Order: sequence, then C-alpha cells, then structure tokens
Amino acid sequence: MASAGVFHVYIKNRQINVSREIQRVEDTISQYQLDIATDEMLLAAQLNSVRIRARLKEISSDLRSIPQGAVKEVPALPRILAQGKPSPESVPARSSVPSESDGTAVASVP
Repeated sequence: MASAGVFHVYIKNRQINVSREIQRVEDTISQYQLDIATDEMLLAAQLNSVRIRARLKEISSDLRSIPQGAVKEVPALPRILAQGKPSPESVPARSSVPSESDGTAVASVP
C-alpha cells in the first residue's frame, strides 16, 4: 500500500513538471508570434513608399521616382521554360531594342 502512495506522488509530480514545461513552450511560442508581428509591422513601415521618398530626399539621393507610364508590365513566361530548354514557339518574340548593330547608338551607364 505504501508503494502505491509513492507511485501516486511520483506520477503527480511528473504531471506538474510536464504541465510547467508545456506552459513554458506556450509562452515561448506566444513571444515568437509577438516578435513576428512586430517585425512585420516594422518591415511594412520601412517599405512605405512615402517614407522611402522622404528618406531618399533626406539623404540627398540621386534616385528619383519613375512616372507611372514609364513602367511596362512583362507577362510571365510559361512554366515549360522553367522545366528545361524552351521550344522556339513557346518563347515570345523580342521587342526591338536599339543596338549598335542596327546603327543606333546605345547609351552606356557609368
């Protein structure tokens, strides 16, 4: 009978220890979730276009805004291209870009 009491105490202590360990892990997880949310908020603040423009102006950067009309959306290539060598039919035709070979000057950026 005495051994049953000792076993009961042992099991109860194990339950308490496991419960404490679970609580520590849950606390750690909630802290990590808070850290992730904080990092996401800071990242969103850093990627704010208004703040980026203000920061560039503040440091006298040579970077300038690109007008909306100057940006051209390029469609994504089919998945076949990513899997191996593309067939000539699957590759879109190249747009005509001025080059030295057709007699047009090409500006070089230093």
